[in-house]
Amino acid sequence: MPLKLVPSKPEDVPLMVETYFEAFSQDPIHQRFAPKGTQSAHDFWTQALTAEIRDKNNFFLSVWDDTAIPEAFVGFAKWIAPGASPEPVPAVDQWPSEGDQEFSAFFFGRLGDMHHEAMGERPHWYLELLAVKPQYQGKGAASLMLRYGVDKADEDKVECFLDASPKGQPIYERYGFRVVQSDTFLDGTYVQCAMVRDARA
Repeated sequence: MPLKLVPSKPEDVPLMVETYFEAFSQDPIHQRFAPKGTQSAHDFWTQALTAEIRDKNNFFLSVWDDTAIPEAFVGFAKWIAPGASPEPVPAVDQWPSEGDQEFSAFFFGRLGDMHHEAMGERPHWYLELLAVKPQYQGKGAASLMLRYGVDKADEDKVECFLDASPKGQPIYERYGFRVVQSDTFLDGTYVQCAMVRDARA
């Protein structure tokens, strides 16, 4: 299936928000913090992505299906360049009001801690988010967006870092990522992993 990888544009944000909710509709963590179909979750992601896509340290990628008529949006990813800091974890009352705000602040705060524990101050490319529409999963879109970041890291001779859900971990392992830390959530039913890809000489 011919898929096209291009830099995302601000006008892609509504498509990115729609894709996020489709991609994570079955994920219990994402449904807890940003329930699909709620206005507060939709507004949260629209505002966040609109601001983040304008930051020169954030590399947003979009994948399109050229064979669809009209051309179809497939998925997107956000890579953060070495030396840049991820956005700070929002305060409890800044998370979607129709989700579990206290859990959201705790979960993403813990991910931030794991990121810092794994990488410290070492420069690295950070894959913060990757989402592909369900009907396109397994067809190469994620690989296009992953390859972009790991190639950048190889050019810069630095590591890569990402957080992996249970569903995503096997995909990332194929690109050389390894688990360096993990934690469990939702009464031990959900494992989130911090994964690192070593720098290539």
